[in-house]
Amino acid sequence: MKTVLVILLIMASYAWCELERELAHIQVHEWGVLTLGSTNPVLSSVPGMPSPADAPDSLGSGSGAGVLRAPVLYFHGPAFSGTVTVKTDNGSIFDIYPAVLDADRDHNHCTWRVDFSYGEIQRVNFSYGEIQKFPDYHGMVSGVWNYNLWRDVYALSISNDSDWNDKFLYYETAPESIDFLPYCPADDSLSEEYMDVEAIVIQRRNEGIFLARYTLGDVVYGSDMQYTELDTDDAIEDVLFDWSTGILEADEVEALWNTWETWMFREYIYEQGYDSGLLMYLIPDELTEKLSVISVSPEEVNYPVDISRYLIAAMPFHGGH
Repeated sequence: MKTVLVILLIMASYAWCELERELAHIQVHEWGVLTLGSTNPVLSSVPGMPSPADAPDSLGSGSGAGVLRAPVLYFHGPAFSGTVTVKTDNGSIFDIYPAVLDADRDHNHCTWRVDFSYGEIQRVNFSYGEIQKFPDYHGMVSGVWNYNLWRDVYALSISNDSDWNDKFLYYETAPESIDFLPYCPADDSLSEEYMDVEAIVIQRRNEGIFLARYTLGDVVYGSDMQYTELDTDDAIEDVLFDWSTGILEADEVEALWNTWETWMFREYIYEQGYDSGLLMYLIPDELTEKLSVISVSPEEVNYPVDISRYLIAAMPFHGGH
């Protein structure tokens, strides 16, 4: 009888492990901010405009060089080994973290071969600022960021065979076109399917800082905009949290906000073209692959992969009070 019970327990345990494996999903969470100034679009995890060498004006034209900078990737789910690939057919990839072999990257793609676990990361091995550029003569300038703002997140730890380990992956691309965006400052029309995309405008005036919350339809076709004066930046943070529902975890939104808080609240005014205010909206998910495509290939166990992308478009507001 005991033998039968032992066998049954083993079978039940095996069945449970198989069920747990079948239910497990790898979840990829990405965040970044696409800034459009008077010259070039920039998708970044950090404030500050890059300086593409000899880049033509692309605002609203969809035909010039831009920079998709520093989207941060976090991973959740079961521990696994495998590859993560980012590719684009809209421009080129020129910065990544961590570095990879030349065979694993070119102008249009990058592949990391890494292990994911919930083990502690070894801070002594962090490579601060060691962003691998490709090629060196590309002419792009990286921003300045604080990696530590991105490490206080509960996510899988990442390591590779070179003794590197951290909490995130990072890349930058230079898109050739932004004409897929629902709205750019030069646009005077909007597709009906994006009329209800929520947007906010932040304005700095002599009497204070003001916030308006409305839709892209209101931006393009006019609306009686109601502004609220801000004593603190909490209202902006609240909007980012509202937009992140079902996409990011709270600590990931905090990482974004801690990086962008000062720029969104006041420093954007020092960027060229932002005199009338800052307009922001969440890029619809179905459009994010126009910037880059993310794929994850687990080894050993073929876990399903869910990818959630939180990319905010931030641009000059060309309207009145």
